Amino acid sequence: MYQPTYTITELLLARISEAETLRTKIQTAPIQVAWLESIRLDALVRRAHFSTAIEGNPLTLPEVEALAGAKQVSATNRARREVLNYFAVLRWIARQPQGKQITVDGILRLHRLVTTGLLPSTQVGAFKRSRNVIMSAGRVVYEPPGPGAAAPGTEALVQWLERTTDAAHPIIASACAHYEIARLHPFLDGNGRVARALATWVLYHRGFDTQHLFAVDQSFKEDHQGYYQALQRVHKENEDLTSWLEYVALAVLDTLGRTSQRIEQLALPPSAKGLSLTRQQERLLLALRGRQGMTVEELQRLLGVERVQVYRVLRPLVSKGVVDKSTTRPVVYRLASER
Repeated sequence: MYQPTYTITELLLARISEAETLRTKIQTAPIQVAWLESIRLDALVRRAHFSTAIEGNPLTLPEVEALAGAKQVSATNRARREVLNYFAVLRWIARQPQGKQITVDGILRLHRLVTTGLLPSTQVGAFKRSRNVIMSAGRVVYEPPGPGAAAPGTEALVQWLERTTDAAHPIIASACAHYEIARLHPFLDGNGRVARALATWVLYHRGFDTQHLFAVDQSFKEDHQGYYQALQRVHKENEDLTSWLEYVALAVLDTLGRTSQRIEQLALPPSAKGLSLTRQQERLLLALRGRQGMTVEELQRLLGVERVQVYRVLRPLVSKGVVDKSTTRPVVYRLASER
């Protein structure tokens, strides 16, 4: 029977409490549906980028964003496949009904989606049949349990998740699931991506990120070394997950803070109903905030695009009354809310 060991410290409790406050603030923000969809897409892109980048995928965030828009990207087939597979994983998770039981078959499905086209067909969506180790700088840093523990260990984790649906906070349950898959390493490859995908699924499943608005993987990637050290610390502390839970709670809190700030910065007027912002439009609006206005030339330098593209970015914003266009020369654009 799987039963994680941890202590609810004052620090962990404070971080979870603050995360709950931020989550409520985000969920009750007067945000329009079209803008909400833009944030969801951005969170999807960031999850896919940062989770695969942790494993060494070379694609940049703009390249991953291009792939999300079905655009061509100059990269190896493997690099593209890793990102496209992770998109498939996240979209599959988003389609799962909230509260639907997480199963072993579901975790195998995550692995199948992660590794399709990257592993031999016999290894895709299948538990490992031989031992694997984690290497760093040419030496073994961790030797996971053998293949005999893969299926039973995963089943035990699933049973614990089911037993603690109401008892363990979503952040705690997510962090425990994340660590246990990393500890078991039940697959020959793709364990890190499956662990992070499962952690995301648990947060959705337990109603913590019902709107799919934040990407915790970004915090993990930005603190790449600290992330792996936090995982390794659990093993050194006799499998006590307390420090790991505190680390994950801080990452969730950091991510929620970014999302909340982004929503506040881009509060749009009622006239913007139906407007779905692009990344360039978001950059433009943030640049205009607090300014008396910017010329087309200044916006062109900001966005790094041709003059005609600046007008394409501006046109919907002006027509929706989000941005005002001066009648003076040179023409200056400013936020309508700051007239």
